[in-house]
Amino acid sequence: MEKRYELTAAQKMHYRWIKEYGTQQVSGLSIVAAFGAELDIGLLKKCIELEKQRYSCLRLRFTKPDDNGEIKQYIAEYQPEEIKEYDLRDMTLPEADDIMQNWAYETFDGDDIPMCEFRIVMLPEGYTGFFVHMDHRLNDSVGVAVMATDIMNLYKHFKFGDEEPAPLADFEKVLINDLEKASNEKRHAKAKRFWDEELDELGEPLYSDIQGTSVLEEARRKHNAPNLRAADIERKELFVAVKDYQLEVDSMQRAINFCLHNQISPTNLILLVIRTYLSKVNGGQEDITVENFISRRSTHDELTSGGSRTLCFPCRTVISGDTTFIDAARKIQNHQNRIYMFSGYDPEFIRDEMKKRYNTPDDTTYVSVYLTYQPPMTSQDLDPNAQKLPLYVKWFANGAATKKMYLTVSHLPDRKLNFSYHYQTAHLTEKDAELMYYYMMRILFRGIEDPGRTISEIIDMV
Repeated sequence: MEKRYELTAAQKMHYRWIKEYGTQQVSGLSIVAAFGAELDIGLLKKCIELEKQRYSCLRLRFTKPDDNGEIKQYIAEYQPEEIKEYDLRDMTLPEADDIMQNWAYETFDGDDIPMCEFRIVMLPEGYTGFFVHMDHRLNDSVGVAVMATDIMNLYKHFKFGDEEPAPLADFEKVLINDLEKASNEKRHAKAKRFWDEELDELGEPLYSDIQGTSVLEEARRKHNAPNLRAADIERKELFVAVKDYQLEVDSMQRAINFCLHNQISPTNLILLVIRTYLSKVNGGQEDITVENFISRRSTHDELTSGGSRTLCFPCRTVISGDTTFIDAARKIQNHQNRIYMFSGYDPEFIRDEMKKRYNTPDDTTYVSVYLTYQPPMTSQDLDPNAQKLPLYVKWFANGAATKKMYLTVSHLPDRKLNFSYHYQTAHLTEKDAELMYYYMMRILFRGIEDPGRTISEIIDMV
Protein backbone atom coordinates (compact mmCIF):
# COMPACT_ATOMS: atom_id res chain seq x y z
CA MET A 1 0.00 0.00 0.00
CA GLU A 2 1.33 3.45 -0.92
CA LYS A 3 2.33 5.67 1.96
CA ARG A 4 -0.22 8.34 2.91
CA TYR A 5 0.76 11.94 3.59
CA GLU A 6 -0.96 15.04 4.93
CA LEU A 7 -1.72 17.84 2.51
CA THR A 8 0.66 20.78 2.29
CA ALA A 9 -0.52 24.33 3.00
CA ALA A 10 -0.86 25.01 -0.74
CA GLN A 11 -2.91 21.87 -1.27
CA LYS A 12 -5.08 22.66 1.75
CA MET A 13 -5.82 26.07 0.25
CA HIS A 14 -7.25 24.45 -2.89
CA TYR A 15 -9.06 21.77 -0.91
CA ARG A 16 -10.73 24.44 1.24
CA TRP A 17 -12.01 26.16 -1.89
CA ILE A 18 -13.42 22.85 -3.15
CA LYS A 19 -15.20 22.19 0.16
CA GLU A 20 -16.45 25.74 0.66
CA TYR A 21 -17.73 26.31 -2.86
CA GLY A 22 -18.88 22.79 -3.66
CA THR A 23 -17.11 22.37 -7.01
CA GLN A 24 -13.73 21.09 -8.08
CA GLN A 25 -13.75 23.64 -10.90
CA VAL A 26 -12.18 26.13 -8.49
CA SER A 27 -9.07 23.93 -8.44
CA GLY A 28 -8.45 23.21 -12.11
CA LEU A 29 -5.34 23.90 -14.21
CA SER A 30 -5.20 23.55 -18.00
CA ILE A 31 -2.76 24.47 -20.76
CA VAL A 32 -2.07 23.65 -24.40
CA ALA A 33 1.49 23.60 -25.77
CA ALA A 34 1.76 23.04 -29.52
CA PHE A 35 4.39 23.60 -32.20
CA GLY A 36 4.06 24.91 -35.71
CA ALA A 37 5.77 21.81 -37.08
CA GLU A 38 4.92 18.20 -37.85
CA LEU A 39 5.59 16.05 -34.79
CA ASP A 40 5.90 12.29 -34.41
CA ILE A 41 2.68 11.75 -32.45
CA GLY A 42 3.60 8.22 -31.41
CA LEU A 43 6.88 9.47 -29.98
CA LEU A 44 5.17 12.41 -28.27
CA LYS A 45 2.82 9.98 -26.54
CA LYS A 46 5.81 7.90 -25.44
CA CYS A 47 7.45 11.00 -23.94
CA ILE A 48 4.28 11.95 -22.06
CA GLU A 49 4.01 8.44 -20.60
CA LEU A 50 7.66 8.59 -19.60
CA GLU A 51 7.00 11.97 -17.97
CA LYS A 52 4.36 10.39 -15.75
CA GLN A 53 7.07 8.10 -14.44
CA ARG A 54 9.68 10.87 -14.05
CA TYR A 55 7.33 13.48 -12.60
CA SER A 56 5.57 11.58 -9.87
CA CYS A 57 3.36 14.49 -8.80
CA LEU A 58 1.26 13.66 -11.88
CA ARG A 59 0.33 10.35 -10.19
CA LEU A 60 -1.00 11.89 -6.98
CA ARG A 61 -4.27 10.51 -5.66
CA PHE A 62 -6.46 11.78 -2.82
CA THR A 63 -8.32 9.60 -0.37
CA LYS A 64 -11.93 9.79 0.67
CA PRO A 65 -12.48 12.33 3.48
CA ASP A 66 -12.29 10.79 6.94
CA ASP A 67 -14.78 11.39 9.76
CA ASN A 68 -13.23 14.84 10.31
CA GLY A 69 -13.50 15.74 6.64
CA GLU A 70 -9.75 15.51 6.10
CA ILE A 71 -8.08 13.72 3.21
CA LYS A 72 -4.64 12.27 2.60
CA GLN A 73 -2.52 12.07 -0.54
CA TYR A 74 -0.39 9.28 -1.97
CA ILE A 75 1.59 8.54 -5.12
CA ALA A 76 0.06 5.76 -7.19
CA GLU A 77 2.16 3.28 -9.12
CA TYR A 78 2.59 4.15 -12.78
CA GLN A 79 0.01 2.58 -15.07
CA PRO A 80 0.11 3.24 -18.84
CA GLU A 81 -2.98 4.98 -20.17
CA GLU A 82 -4.40 5.62 -23.60
CA ILE A 83 -3.78 9.19 -24.74
CA LYS A 84 -6.55 10.21 -27.10
CA GLU A 85 -5.97 12.25 -30.25
CA TYR A 86 -8.14 15.18 -31.32
CA ASP A 87 -8.00 16.56 -34.84
CA LEU A 88 -9.23 20.16 -34.75
CA ARG A 89 -7.57 21.30 -37.95
CA ASP A 90 -10.81 21.91 -39.86
CA MET A 91 -11.75 24.92 -37.72
CA THR A 92 -10.25 28.28 -36.81
CA LEU A 93 -7.84 28.63 -33.90
CA PRO A 94 -10.42 30.55 -31.79
CA GLU A 95 -12.93 27.74 -32.44
CA ALA A 96 -10.35 25.17 -31.34
CA ASP A 97 -9.70 27.25 -28.23
CA ASP A 98 -13.41 27.08 -27.43
CA ILE A 99 -13.28 23.28 -27.63
CA MET A 100 -10.26 23.12 -25.30
CA GLN A 101 -11.86 25.65 -22.96
CA ASN A 102 -14.77 23.27 -22.53
CA TRP A 103 -12.29 20.51 -21.67
CA ALA A 104 -10.87 22.80 -18.98
CA TYR A 105 -14.32 23.05 -17.37
CA GLU A 106 -14.36 19.30 -16.72
CA THR A 107 -13.73 18.13 -13.16
CA PHE A 108 -12.11 15.08 -11.63
CA ASP A 109 -14.95 13.78 -9.49
CA GLY A 110 -14.22 10.93 -7.09
CA ASP A 111 -11.70 9.58 -4.61
CA ASP A 112 -8.54 7.58 -5.32
CA ILE A 113 -8.70 8.41 -9.04
CA PRO A 114 -6.23 9.96 -11.51
CA MET A 115 -6.30 13.76 -11.32
CA CYS A 116 -4.45 14.52 -14.55
CA GLU A 117 -5.28 13.93 -18.21
CA PHE A 118 -3.29 14.51 -21.41
CA ARG A 119 -4.73 14.82 -24.91
CA ILE A 120 -2.87 15.04 -28.22
CA VAL A 121 -4.17 17.92 -30.31
CA MET A 122 -3.76 18.74 -33.99
CA LEU A 123 -4.70 22.39 -34.30
CA PRO A 124 -5.38 24.88 -37.10
CA GLU A 125 -2.48 26.80 -38.67
CA GLY A 126 -0.22 23.74 -38.58
CA TYR A 127 0.19 23.37 -34.79
CA THR A 128 0.57 19.96 -33.11
CA GLY A 129 1.10 19.29 -29.41
CA PHE A 130 -0.64 18.35 -26.21
CA PHE A 131 -3.38 19.65 -23.95
CA VAL A 132 -3.10 18.82 -20.25
CA HIS A 133 -5.79 19.25 -17.61
CA MET A 134 -5.15 18.56 -13.93
CA ASP A 135 -6.23 19.31 -10.40
CA HIS A 136 -4.30 22.33 -9.09
CA ARG A 137 -3.28 20.34 -5.99
CA LEU A 138 -0.95 18.31 -8.23
CA ASN A 139 0.98 21.21 -9.71
CA ASP A 140 1.15 24.96 -10.23
CA SER A 141 1.98 27.04 -13.30
CA VAL A 142 5.74 26.94 -12.71
CA GLY A 143 5.64 23.19 -12.30
CA VAL A 144 3.61 22.84 -15.49
CA ALA A 145 6.23 24.87 -17.39
CA VAL A 146 8.95 22.55 -16.05
CA MET A 147 6.89 19.52 -17.07
CA ALA A 148 6.25 20.80 -20.62
CA THR A 149 9.93 21.62 -21.07
CA ASP A 150 10.94 18.16 -19.86
CA ILE A 151 8.51 16.42 -22.23
CA MET A 152 9.94 18.28 -25.22
CA ASN A 153 13.52 17.66 -24.07
CA LEU A 154 12.67 13.94 -23.99
CA TYR A 155 11.27 14.29 -27.52
CA LYS A 156 14.48 15.97 -28.69
CA HIS A 157 16.54 13.19 -27.09
CA PHE A 158 14.72 10.35 -28.83
CA LYS A 159 14.04 12.14 -32.12
CA PHE A 160 17.28 13.98 -32.73
CA GLY A 161 19.78 12.34 -30.41
CA ASP A 162 20.11 15.30 -28.06
CA GLU A 163 21.49 14.65 -24.60
CA GLU A 164 19.02 12.89 -22.32
CA PRO A 165 17.49 15.38 -19.84
CA ALA A 166 18.64 15.02 -16.25
CA PRO A 167 16.27 13.30 -13.81
CA LEU A 168 13.74 15.52 -12.10
CA ALA A 169 13.77 15.93 -8.34
CA ASP A 170 11.94 13.37 -6.23
CA PHE A 171 8.51 14.83 -5.43
CA GLU A 172 8.04 12.57 -2.41
CA LYS A 173 11.35 13.64 -0.88
CA VAL A 174 10.49 17.34 -1.28
CA LEU A 175 6.98 16.72 0.07
CA ILE A 176 8.32 15.07 3.22
CA ASN A 177 10.70 17.99 3.74
CA ASP A 178 7.85 20.49 3.32
CA LEU A 179 5.66 18.69 5.83
CA GLU A 180 8.50 18.55 8.34
CA LYS A 181 9.04 22.30 7.99
CA ALA A 182 5.32 22.95 8.39
CA SER A 183 5.26 20.99 11.65
CA ASN A 184 8.22 22.91 13.07
CA GLU A 185 6.71 24.88 15.95
CA LYS A 186 9.51 27.45 16.05
CA ARG A 187 9.12 28.25 12.33
CA HIS A 188 5.37 28.50 12.75
CA ALA A 189 5.67 30.81 15.76
CA LYS A 190 8.14 33.06 13.97
CA ALA A 191 5.85 33.42 10.95
CA LYS A 192 2.84 34.09 13.17
CA ARG A 193 4.77 36.77 15.00
CA PHE A 194 5.61 38.47 11.71
CA TRP A 195 1.98 38.62 10.57
CA ASP A 196 0.74 39.64 14.01
CA GLU A 197 3.23 42.51 14.02
CA GLU A 198 1.94 43.60 10.61
CA LEU A 199 -1.56 43.92 12.04
CA ASP A 200 -0.28 45.52 15.25
CA GLU A 201 1.48 48.20 13.19
CA LEU A 202 -1.16 48.92 10.55
CA GLY A 203 -4.41 47.88 12.19
CA GLU A 204 -7.39 46.59 10.24
CA PRO A 205 -7.04 46.60 6.43
CA LEU A 206 -9.45 48.56 4.21
CA TYR A 207 -11.19 47.03 1.22
CA SER A 208 -10.65 48.61 -2.21
CA ASP A 209 -12.63 47.51 -5.24
CA ILE A 210 -11.91 47.88 -8.94
CA GLN A 211 -15.43 49.30 -9.27
CA GLY A 212 -14.77 52.03 -6.72
CA THR A 213 -16.10 52.88 -3.28
CA SER A 214 -19.71 51.89 -3.98
CA VAL A 215 -19.00 48.21 -3.29
CA LEU A 216 -17.77 48.84 0.26
CA GLU A 217 -20.63 51.29 0.85
CA GLU A 218 -23.11 48.62 -0.23
CA ALA A 219 -21.57 46.12 2.22
CA ARG A 220 -21.85 48.66 5.02
CA ARG A 221 -25.56 49.13 4.31
CA LYS A 222 -26.17 45.39 4.03
CA HIS A 223 -24.56 44.64 7.40
CA ASN A 224 -25.77 47.86 9.05
CA ALA A 225 -22.16 48.65 9.94
CA PRO A 226 -21.15 52.17 8.83
CA ASN A 227 -17.51 51.58 9.80
CA LEU A 228 -17.15 48.17 8.14
CA ARG A 229 -13.82 47.87 6.29
CA ALA A 230 -14.48 44.56 4.48
CA ALA A 231 -16.82 43.71 1.57
CA ASP A 232 -18.80 40.62 0.67
CA ILE A 233 -17.46 37.58 -1.20
CA GLU A 234 -19.60 36.11 -3.95
CA ARG A 235 -20.56 32.60 -2.83
CA LYS A 236 -23.15 31.43 -5.33
CA GLU A 237 -22.47 32.65 -8.87
CA LEU A 238 -18.85 31.63 -9.40
CA PHE A 239 -18.66 31.57 -13.19
CA VAL A 240 -15.72 33.50 -14.60
CA ALA A 241 -15.07 34.98 -18.02
CA VAL A 242 -11.61 35.73 -19.35
CA LYS A 243 -10.30 38.70 -21.30
CA ASP A 244 -6.71 38.80 -22.54
CA TYR A 245 -4.68 41.82 -23.59
CA GLN A 246 -1.15 41.72 -25.03
CA LEU A 247 1.54 44.28 -24.37
CA GLU A 248 3.67 44.62 -27.50
CA VAL A 249 7.31 43.58 -27.43
CA ASP A 250 8.83 47.09 -27.46
CA SER A 251 6.59 48.24 -24.62
CA MET A 252 7.20 45.05 -22.66
CA GLN A 253 10.94 45.52 -23.05
CA ARG A 254 10.72 49.07 -21.71
CA ALA A 255 9.07 47.73 -18.57
CA ILE A 256 11.63 44.93 -18.22
CA ASN A 257 14.51 47.40 -18.72
CA PHE A 258 13.07 49.55 -15.94
CA CYS A 259 13.02 46.48 -13.68
CA LEU A 260 16.60 45.54 -14.56
CA HIS A 261 17.94 49.09 -14.16
CA ASN A 262 16.25 49.62 -10.80
CA GLN A 263 16.50 46.02 -9.54
CA ILE A 264 12.74 45.77 -9.13
CA SER A 265 11.09 42.44 -9.90
CA PRO A 266 8.31 42.40 -12.55
CA THR A 267 5.92 41.07 -9.91
CA ASN A 268 6.48 44.05 -7.65
CA LEU A 269 6.18 46.50 -10.54
CA ILE A 270 2.81 44.99 -11.46
CA LEU A 271 1.70 45.07 -7.82
CA LEU A 272 2.51 48.78 -7.74
CA VAL A 273 0.51 49.41 -10.90
CA ILE A 274 -2.50 47.48 -9.57
CA ARG A 275 -2.49 49.25 -6.21
CA THR A 276 -2.18 52.64 -7.92
CA TYR A 277 -5.20 51.83 -10.06
CA LEU A 278 -7.16 50.79 -6.97
CA SER A 279 -6.12 54.01 -5.27
CA LYS A 280 -7.29 56.02 -8.28
CA VAL A 281 -10.77 54.48 -8.45
CA ASN A 282 -11.23 54.63 -4.67
CA GLY A 283 -10.72 58.34 -4.21
CA GLY A 284 -6.99 58.30 -3.54
CA GLN A 285 -7.16 55.58 -0.89
CA GLU A 286 -3.67 55.01 0.51
CA ASP A 287 -4.19 51.71 2.37
CA ILE A 288 -4.41 49.08 -0.37
CA THR A 289 -4.21 45.28 -0.25
CA VAL A 290 -3.61 43.03 -3.27
CA GLU A 291 -3.23 39.26 -2.87
CA ASN A 292 -0.10 37.99 -4.57
CA PHE A 293 0.51 34.32 -5.39
CA ILE A 294 4.02 33.19 -4.51
CA SER A 295 5.60 30.09 -6.04
CA ARG A 296 7.99 28.75 -3.41
CA ARG A 297 10.75 27.31 -5.60
CA SER A 298 14.02 28.72 -4.33
CA THR A 299 16.06 25.51 -4.69
CA HIS A 300 16.71 23.23 -7.66
CA ASP A 301 14.75 20.39 -6.05
CA GLU A 302 11.79 22.67 -5.36
CA LEU A 303 11.91 23.92 -8.95
CA THR A 304 11.97 20.49 -10.60
CA SER A 305 9.89 18.35 -8.22
CA GLY A 306 6.47 19.58 -9.29
CA GLY A 307 3.66 19.77 -6.79
CA SER A 308 1.45 22.68 -5.84
CA ARG A 309 3.81 25.14 -4.19
CA THR A 310 1.90 28.39 -4.73
CA LEU A 311 0.34 30.28 -1.84
CA CYS A 312 -1.31 33.71 -1.84
CA PHE A 313 -0.45 36.34 0.73
CA PRO A 314 -1.78 39.85 1.27
CA CYS A 315 0.53 42.53 -0.12
CA ARG A 316 -0.70 45.43 2.00
CA THR A 317 0.98 48.79 1.70
CA VAL A 318 0.08 52.26 2.92
CA ILE A 319 1.59 54.65 0.39
CA SER A 320 0.88 58.36 0.44
CA GLY A 321 0.21 60.32 -2.74
CA ASP A 322 3.43 62.31 -2.42
CA THR A 323 5.55 59.12 -2.64
CA THR A 324 7.52 58.84 -5.88
CA PHE A 325 6.88 55.94 -8.23
CA ILE A 326 10.33 54.44 -7.66
CA ASP A 327 10.12 54.80 -3.88
CA ALA A 328 6.70 53.15 -3.91
CA ALA A 329 8.13 50.27 -5.98
CA ARG A 330 10.96 49.82 -3.49
CA LYS A 331 8.55 49.90 -0.57
CA ILE A 332 6.51 47.10 -2.14
CA GLN A 333 9.65 45.12 -2.92
CA ASN A 334 10.95 45.44 0.64
CA HIS A 335 7.59 44.31 1.95
CA GLN A 336 7.42 41.35 -0.42
CA ASN A 337 10.97 40.29 0.45
CA ARG A 338 9.91 40.05 4.08
CA ILE A 339 6.85 38.00 3.13
CA TYR A 340 9.00 35.56 1.13
CA MET A 341 10.86 34.69 4.34
CA PHE A 342 7.60 33.31 5.78
CA SER A 343 6.01 31.95 2.61
CA GLY A 344 5.59 28.45 4.06
CA TYR A 345 2.95 29.77 6.44
CA ASP A 346 -0.67 28.82 5.77
CA PRO A 347 -2.48 32.02 4.67
CA GLU A 348 -5.64 30.76 6.34
CA PHE A 349 -4.01 31.48 9.70
CA ILE A 350 -3.68 35.14 8.66
CA ARG A 351 -7.35 35.36 7.75
CA ASP A 352 -8.34 33.58 10.97
CA GLU A 353 -6.36 36.12 13.00
CA MET A 354 -8.00 39.07 11.23
CA LYS A 355 -11.43 37.52 11.75
CA LYS A 356 -10.70 37.13 15.45
CA ARG A 357 -9.33 40.66 15.84
CA TYR A 358 -11.91 42.58 13.82
CA ASN A 359 -14.99 40.35 14.07
CA THR A 360 -15.90 40.87 10.42
CA PRO A 361 -19.11 39.34 9.04
CA ASP A 362 -18.86 35.88 7.53
CA ASP A 363 -17.88 35.67 3.87
CA THR A 364 -16.24 39.09 3.69
CA THR A 365 -12.79 40.07 2.46
CA TYR A 366 -10.38 42.99 2.25
CA VAL A 367 -9.25 42.06 -1.27
CA SER A 368 -10.80 42.41 -4.72
CA VAL A 369 -7.76 41.69 -6.94
CA TYR A 370 -5.38 38.72 -6.97
CA LEU A 371 -2.17 38.49 -9.01
CA THR A 372 -0.11 35.68 -10.45
CA TYR A 373 3.02 36.45 -12.47
CA GLN A 374 4.09 33.39 -14.47
CA PRO A 375 7.62 32.71 -15.70
CA PRO A 376 8.44 32.75 -19.41
CA MET A 377 7.83 29.63 -21.48
CA THR A 378 9.71 30.27 -24.71
CA SER A 379 9.99 28.40 -27.98
CA GLN A 380 13.73 28.13 -27.34
CA ASP A 381 12.99 26.26 -24.12
CA LEU A 382 10.50 23.85 -25.68
CA ASP A 383 11.48 23.66 -29.35
CA PRO A 384 11.84 19.96 -30.32
CA ASN A 385 14.56 20.69 -32.88
CA ALA A 386 16.53 23.41 -31.07
CA GLN A 387 15.18 26.00 -33.48
CA LYS A 388 12.80 28.86 -32.92
CA LEU A 389 9.73 27.13 -34.27
CA PRO A 390 6.35 28.82 -33.88
CA LEU A 391 4.92 27.82 -30.51
CA TYR A 392 1.31 28.12 -29.39
CA VAL A 393 0.78 28.21 -25.63
CA LYS A 394 -2.50 29.07 -23.96
CA TRP A 395 -3.73 28.74 -20.39
CA PHE A 396 -7.43 28.10 -19.89
CA ALA A 397 -9.81 29.22 -17.17
CA ASN A 398 -11.30 26.50 -14.99
CA GLY A 399 -14.79 28.00 -15.24
CA ALA A 400 -15.31 28.95 -11.60
CA ALA A 401 -13.43 31.23 -9.23
CA THR A 402 -13.59 32.28 -5.61
CA LYS A 403 -12.00 35.62 -6.48
CA LYS A 404 -13.69 38.67 -7.98
CA MET A 405 -10.74 39.55 -10.23
CA TYR A 406 -7.76 37.28 -10.80
CA LEU A 407 -5.05 38.70 -13.04
CA THR A 408 -2.47 36.37 -14.53
CA VAL A 409 0.50 38.02 -16.27
CA SER A 410 2.60 35.73 -18.46
CA HIS A 411 5.17 35.87 -21.26
CA LEU A 412 3.99 34.66 -24.66
CA PRO A 413 6.22 32.78 -27.12
CA ASP A 414 6.33 35.86 -29.38
CA ARG A 415 7.77 37.84 -26.41
CA LYS A 416 4.60 39.82 -25.84
CA LEU A 417 3.37 40.13 -22.27
CA ASN A 418 -0.11 38.73 -21.76
CA PHE A 419 -2.50 40.20 -19.18
CA SER A 420 -5.27 37.69 -18.58
CA TYR A 421 -8.18 39.05 -16.54
CA HIS A 422 -10.38 36.34 -14.99
CA TYR A 423 -13.46 38.04 -13.60
CA GLN A 424 -16.64 36.88 -11.89
CA THR A 425 -19.51 37.67 -14.23
CA ALA A 426 -21.90 38.05 -11.30
CA HIS A 427 -20.43 41.51 -10.68
CA LEU A 428 -18.02 42.38 -13.49
CA THR A 429 -18.16 42.72 -17.26
CA GLU A 430 -15.58 42.78 -20.02
CA LYS A 431 -15.71 46.59 -19.78
CA ASP A 432 -14.35 46.42 -16.23
CA ALA A 433 -11.40 44.33 -17.44
CA GLU A 434 -10.84 46.68 -20.37
CA LEU A 435 -10.80 49.77 -18.14
CA MET A 436 -8.47 48.12 -15.65
CA TYR A 437 -5.97 47.18 -18.37
CA TYR A 438 -6.21 50.61 -20.02
CA TYR A 439 -5.46 52.51 -16.82
CA MET A 440 -2.85 50.02 -15.65
CA MET A 441 -0.86 50.59 -18.82
CA ARG A 442 -1.17 54.38 -18.53
CA ILE A 443 0.01 54.19 -14.91
CA LEU A 444 2.85 51.85 -15.84
CA PHE A 445 4.32 54.02 -18.58
CA ARG A 446 3.79 57.35 -16.82
CA GLY A 447 5.71 55.82 -13.93
CA ILE A 448 8.62 54.22 -15.76
CA GLU A 449 9.20 57.20 -18.06
CA ASP A 450 9.76 59.39 -14.99
CA PRO A 451 10.17 57.36 -11.78
CA GLY A 452 10.45 60.62 -9.83
CA ARG A 453 6.78 61.41 -10.43
CA THR A 454 4.62 61.04 -7.35
CA ILE A 455 1.71 58.63 -7.16
CA SER A 456 -0.72 61.58 -7.00
CA GLU A 457 0.81 63.13 -10.11
CA ILE A 458 0.49 59.88 -12.02
CA ILE A 459 -3.12 59.42 -10.93
CA ASP A 460 -3.91 62.97 -12.09
CA MET A 461 -2.19 62.35 -15.44
CA VAL A 462 -4.11 59.19 -16.25
